[in-house]
Amino acid sequence: MIVNKEANIHNSLAIRSIAKYLILIESESCLEELAIFLENHNEKVLVLGEATNVVLPNYFDGIIVKTMLNDTNYISRNEVITGSSVNWDAFISWTLDNNLYGLENLTLIPGSVGAAPIQNIGAYGIEVCDFIKSVRFFDLTTNSIKEFDNSECKFGYRTSIFQSMHIIILSVTFKFLSKPVNINYASIQDYLDTNNIDKSSLTPKGLSSIVKKIRTSKLPNPSVIPNVGSFFKNPVVQKSSINTDCFSYDDLIIWSIDQNQVKVGAARLLELIDDLIPKHSQVELYKDHSLVLINKGNASQEDIINFSQYLQNKVFETFNIQLNVEPLIIKS
Repeated sequence: MIVNKEANIHNSLAIRSIAKYLILIESESCLEELAIFLENHNEKVLVLGEATNVVLPNYFDGIIVKTMLNDTNYISRNEVITGSSVNWDAFISWTLDNNLYGLENLTLIPGSVGAAPIQNIGAYGIEVCDFIKSVRFFDLTTNSIKEFDNSECKFGYRTSIFQSMHIIILSVTFKFLSKPVNINYASIQDYLDTNNIDKSSLTPKGLSSIVKKIRTSKLPNPSVIPNVGSFFKNPVVQKSSINTDCFSYDDLIIWSIDQNQVKVGAARLLELIDDLIPKHSQVELYKDHSLVLINKGNASQEDIINFSQYLQNKVFETFNIQLNVEPLIIKS
């Protein structure tokens, strides 16, 4: 176990953030030592992966814990167990190289394997929960290692039981299924049609390459333009509750869920109120994707929060729809 004091915390929003303590867990054998350290230091604790889906304060007055668990091993021909610190996109590349298919729609999502089940990451018609067999974790409330199977994880849209638990993800076991590539998503279909690609001959590696091209054409690289990806979730609402005084249903992007409920495209809502959004010196919406908030250079957590709350208020005033933030806002 490595303990650093007053440590800089790298994050994809490039907020200048320092933690009172940063603890690196090199193996599961460090967990007992960690439990003793936490017991002897009466500090709040935050567990971080690659910090690609958080908005950090300038100073975190507590302990940040990060794992360094990078192994991936076969359990059986179609099951693998992967350490929580493994980079997500690198893991997808590994699965493709080893003829394990299904996750290719989730190519290029930033972050670590350990973060994937917490948020139940998803993209282009796929959610990671469809491929998770179990999640192994260290429970910080009982100082014990536990493992939940898929049903116990209580996965939902961009959520899981882990969001309400005080834990450290140690590893994730994935089970891969023998299914054809999933191209049932509009932007993938458009790309295939536009480029005259034979859908029947599309391979998983080919689909991964296409998803990478689509994402890079719309989403900025966090190492170049600081961001956390989509800042707001697509809201699920009663269709009858939507205010259509300013815009009609036809102006919106809507997916029916049942007879009454619909999921509304958050990006489209922001596009429609673009002329109501003032210029900000440190924060703005990315020009190619209105769900992405970018740090223009020196934004603080306060700048990010104030700008996002302004957007939420304007969307609510215009459409009677509440936008919920996707990244985790960390208090100092």
